[in-house]
Amino acid sequence: MEKKEIFRIIKTLSSARAPSGLERARGELFKKELEKINKDIQVETDSLSNYYIKINGKSSKKAIAILAHMDEIGGTIRRIKKEGTLEFSERGGYEGRWLVSKKISILNMEGKWINGVIAGRSAHTAPPKLRGEEKIEPLQMEIFIGAQNKQDVIEKFKIHIGAPFVFSGEFELLNEDFNDDIISGYSMDNLVALTGLILLTHKIINNIIDDRGKLINPFDLYIVATTREEIGTEGALFFARNKSIDEIIALDIGIVENLPGMVSSDIKLNDGPVIVWQEAGGSGVFDYKLCKTLVEVADQNNLKYQNGILEYYGSDAGKAQKWLGIPSVLIGIPIMYSHNVPEISTLSGIEEAAELIFQYLNSQT
Repeated sequence: MEKKEIFRIIKTLSSARAPSGLERARGELFKKELEKINKDIQVETDSLSNYYIKINGKSSKKAIAILAHMDEIGGTIRRIKKEGTLEFSERGGYEGRWLVSKKISILNMEGKWINGVIAGRSAHTAPPKLRGEEKIEPLQMEIFIGAQNKQDVIEKFKIHIGAPFVFSGEFELLNEDFNDDIISGYSMDNLVALTGLILLTHKIINNIIDDRGKLINPFDLYIVATTREEIGTEGALFFARNKSIDEIIALDIGIVENLPGMVSSDIKLNDGPVIVWQEAGGSGVFDYKLCKTLVEVADQNNLKYQNGILEYYGSDAGKAQKWLGIPSVLIGIPIMYSHNVPEISTLSGIEEAAELIFQYLNSQT
């Protein structure tokens, strides 16, 4: 698929924000993109707002589920102060150090997005010792929206305790005049993977489906856009418990990190998708045979790939492997600055990850 079309898809998906637990707007865009591939595609949802399709195989020796989560990091308003500023809790994990002066969007009671800025002290007022020593925690921070007092927040802005917010920004090619591949924006985790899921479906429908709409391969296949990954992989676990699934491949992000003192597997932005063997500080170990098979598929098809270990990371695949005993693997699309805003990734990385999974599925005979 051409890069312009991949960018159109991810840009379209980015137009609907998806704080954990409120993913339906993005799910509806995902549904429309799948229906563009083939008008006969039937996209279903479940009670936890997972969006999925099932493609039957020529036989049903097993069922494979390919997952990518829809939700993004953000926060939740937990207190409205008398002077009209707002305190918040995290929704998903991140650090306080990059939040100062970040612009956010809060979903109010009427369904409107209200702009706010996370308050930050001025360099003109902070003593040097404080600047160097203070660690800023999100629970100690507050949001300014321009309200005069608490009553103003509630009655005029229609913001309530429990209101979700997401981080604002632009979603774009980083330097369009110089590079047509590098993308920059919010919610790259997990817009890149959700886009990859659409590309994968396109490859499947156009290459390994017979005239009856069935896979030519001997397995049933689920394509699933999951919810609530950032707060505990709830959507994936719910889906897998309620379907007969024999194998899971989760498409997510692979962490590119080369700053001093950081823990990484030396993953590169442009060296292909990451086959992840372990996550979560060693408490999440993926299925060895499945990881090895994906390596073999990549080698046989001359596809770029990287092997990786993700230390401070948890995924839909990891939880399915650990808690449900379903053989699982994680494929990561390389991104930089994960769980910050903006994040950086590539259009080619999305295509390469989709191709790796497609070739794996095509090899199952």
